[in-house]
Amino acid sequence: MKVLIIPSWYPYPQKPNAGRFFLDQAIALSKNSNYEYAILNWGQYEFQLQIRHPFVAIAKIFNYLTAKTGTRNIAPNLKEIKIPHLTWTSRLFYGNIRALVKKLRSLPKPDIIHSYVTFPAGFLAFRLAEKWKIPYIISEHSGPFPFPEYISGNKVSSKITLPLLNASAVLAVSRFLQSQILSSCSVQSIVIPNLVDTEFYQPAAVAEPRKRFSFFSLSILTYTKGVMDLVEAFGIAVQKGLNADLFIGGDGYLKHKIKHKIITSHLEHRIHLLGFLNPQQALEQYQKCDCYILPSHIESFSLVLLEAMACGKPTLATDCGGPKDIVTPETGVLIPPQNPVLMAEAMLKMKENMPNYSAERIREICIKNYSPAVICNKITAVYQNILQK
Repeated sequence: MKVLIIPSWYPYPQKPNAGRFFLDQAIALSKNSNYEYAILNWGQYEFQLQIRHPFVAIAKIFNYLTAKTGTRNIAPNLKEIKIPHLTWTSRLFYGNIRALVKKLRSLPKPDIIHSYVTFPAGFLAFRLAEKWKIPYIISEHSGPFPFPEYISGNKVSSKITLPLLNASAVLAVSRFLQSQILSSCSVQSIVIPNLVDTEFYQPAAVAEPRKRFSFFSLSILTYTKGVMDLVEAFGIAVQKGLNADLFIGGDGYLKHKIKHKIITSHLEHRIHLLGFLNPQQALEQYQKCDCYILPSHIESFSLVLLEAMACGKPTLATDCGGPKDIVTPETGVLIPPQNPVLMAEAMLKMKENMPNYSAERIREICIKNYSPAVICNKITAVYQNILQK
């Protein structure tokens, strides 16, 4: 079987984490099945132009003009097909995705297309499958779904509905996302969660305990990720006697505002902003912390919860969508989103209840439900079911 994987985002030198999950899952699929995989890299983000950043756009156009088409082997049974293509906002001529279809006509015809996120990848898969007369599936990850730019009034754009309605299967990463797809587009989907690399994310061979109990959180620093709620909640918990540290990884537009809040709250020695973390640095923080905390306002899933669980850590997460499928009484606690007072109380209780959690059991649950072999078997079963019809 030949599978063409089309991600909506893809890593490139300036942003190595953009779409990294899609590439990681493609590698996992190639390792956990005997099929031949190809992943399409048209320069998602790398050659995407934005009017509000004209000088960056000029540099991207120059890089595009000097970029080369080609293929390379990424892993056994997986090759990357690079076909540079300029894109822009979907509001203008579909972001130039229609022109990309013409560029791809000469590609070897696969047996099935697996696209990640309905637009642009799902739309591209829809058009290619239409020309090749083959099936395609869409794995949807967006949160919220659909993004506001694809809604006009109460109507969802055809950029979303057309690919979804014509797909042979739609996969949603959580029951929350499944319900959003059904309510907004009247499309049934299959829940298959994200996978986590349980060989890379695992407990430290030798534990290095910190002086105080510590919480760790990793995200981009935005309002919807709830980072301001987290800082406020931690301050409340400290006032109520919490003897702990909070480590926050990630970068974003709220960085300076968060720093100011930390200083005005006199928490400089308790809250530690770590900045951007690569996977190895993130792993070290997961291993060193006592509890992972997720304060988001909305999440279609939450891969960071799995990464923490794979390291044997209990999680404290807001009940903001996807986490409801992940967090159980054995692995952590769910709390209402956007409520710093309740979050502070939960942090105090988490420290008290730490002896009730088993690192071994948490990791065991993670491996049983989210390891690469388990999730890849579910995905390839969908491929087989479609092609046998």
